[in-house]
Amino acid sequence: PDVADVVPNERLHRAAVQPTDPLFAQQWHLQSPAAYAGAINATAGWVRSTGATVPVTVAVVDTGVRFDHPDLSGKVLAGYDFVSEVDYANDGNGRDADASDPGDWVTAAEASTAVFQGCDAEDSSWHGTAIAGVIAAGANNAQGGVGVQWGAQVLPIREAGKCGAVLSDLLDGVRWAAGLPVAGAPVNTHPAKVINLSYGGDGACNTAYQSAIDD
Repeated sequence: PDVADVVPNERLHRAAVQPTDPLFAQQWHLQSPAAYAGAINATAGWVRSTGATVPVTVAVVDTGVRFDHPDLSGKVLAGYDFVSEVDYANDGNGRDADASDPGDWVTAAEASTAVFQGCDAEDSSWHGTAIAGVIAAGANNAQGGVGVQWGAQVLPIREAGKCGAVLSDLLDGVRWAAGLPVAGAPVNTHPAKVINLSYGGDGACNTAYQSAIDD
């Protein structure tokens, strides 16, 4: 007669990769959708690949980035600043090679002036830095949370300052992110495989948007 193997009849669980970052438990969007509707079940996905050995360049076309953020150490490329209007740039100049985020706050006094008409008084969003962290915050480094793709390099492209972005700056940023030539800007030596853009309008994309996407 057949004899059963003599082994412990242990209970098995679905495989998962649990990073040790101290704020990981608060990152609801990375958890199981059974616990948080809309979460992406990252721990199960990371069993297949964390991406740690698969470097990919992700452009964050946004407000720039805080290069000094400890959870982005070694994760951020040089990028470029496409904010052309000095009044809104908040860094004292127009387009240049410094993609750092100086803040995009608008004071109540500024909001009452003609230059900032239609802008809301608000604190800085640091939005580009937040998005860079969602994508590529360092894993298992005893800092903050963790990004989705552990091997990602963020290419920060600053196209928004106070009051948001103007279309020409935004589209030039998208073109440059993809490695397309932009007048007055150097060649992008790290063309992105993925472009994150958190801006939009109220209607259908116009021909300028469509042309940039087609290119």
